[in-house]
Amino acid sequence: MKIGILYVLHGRKTSIPQKLYNIVKGFTDTLALPQAIGMLEGQQQTLEDAVKTLEEQLVDKIIVLPVLLFPATHAREDVPERMKACAAVPFEICATLGTTRSVYDWLKKRLQIATALYPTLPVMLVAHGTTHYSEPGEQLERIAAALRADLGREVFATNHLGEPHYQAISGENPYIVQRLFFTDGYLAKRIGGWFEEKRPQDVLLEQLLDTEAVHAALEERLEDMGCIQ
Repeated sequence: MKIGILYVLHGRKTSIPQKLYNIVKGFTDTLALPQAIGMLEGQQQTLEDAVKTLEEQLVDKIIVLPVLLFPATHAREDVPERMKACAAVPFEICATLGTTRSVYDWLKKRLQIATALYPTLPVMLVAHGTTHYSEPGEQLERIAAALRADLGREVFATNHLGEPHYQAISGENPYIVQRLFFTDGYLAKRIGGWFEEKRPQDVLLEQLLDTEAVHAALEERLEDMGCIQ
């Protein structure tokens, strides 16, 4: 059976998210498999374009790898519905990347460094969040709980959408703040700007833009699906 891999990025309405695209493209260049990258938003290099590219290579099945951290509306609705509408071959959708060991190890390593520098500060994780599904928040809370055990530090899970909301924090005591986004896009910058304006005492870490960690997470998911060894 000839398998094709489709990497699905969130995308942007007016452009391709070049930083994340380049990271994913760098990973595809290491594999000798039919592969394509498609966007959920915008009219450039769409998911449908990517499916057509793979089907033109006569694949028998498509493994869809959402390059998203948590399973909210895009992963649970948009990806399967659009695949059903356009794919002429069978497909299977991987889990999102937030629960990979690779992402967790990256987070733990980064926060171990930060907590060593700031030994009294608690940690706050800020994810995109959703008001429609409980699973993303539950996954984030499990990550926070594991980090509490590994770091020996308070770790709070918060969201931009849904509860608990990052802006609901109170008090003057500072936090180490880790935004859980792949790149410094609009929303990550907006959240960072809020902290810089409203809580300059907090230690604001960079978001997830670590090529090695993203590559490791993609590899982990494809190993889970039996596509690579």
